[in-house]
Amino acid sequence: MHGQVGLIVTIVVASSVLVALLGLRRAQMVPVVRVYVRMTLAAVAVQVVIGIVLVIAGHRPPLLHWFYGAATLLALPLAMLIGSRREGQEPLWVVGGAVAALLFALRAMTTG
Repeated sequence: MHGQVGLIVTIVVASSVLVALLGLRRAQMVPVVRVYVRMTLAAVAVQVVIGIVLVIAGHRPPLLHWFYGAATLLALPLAMLIGSRREGQEPLWVVGGAVAALLFALRAMTTG
């Protein structure tokens, strides 16, 4: 189940890259991008909770899987935080965070 949800989450994160790129091109879309990114974060958080439940149940993924899972969860919030503190640069930071989250999610899938 964790693998299947991981695939869905990776697709959602990939779509957030596209939505973030749209926000980069059209400033009026930035509020929509923020909402979509928050929904993406919720999906990643659900995946993390499923992973923690599996660990409690006895499944032990490799250490790298933990790293990439945490990095996937943190990439977007950190990018949003940094971007919100830089006047006019938030959309660019969100694109970068979405791309990083996608790369981390893809890597997490290959390590778990």
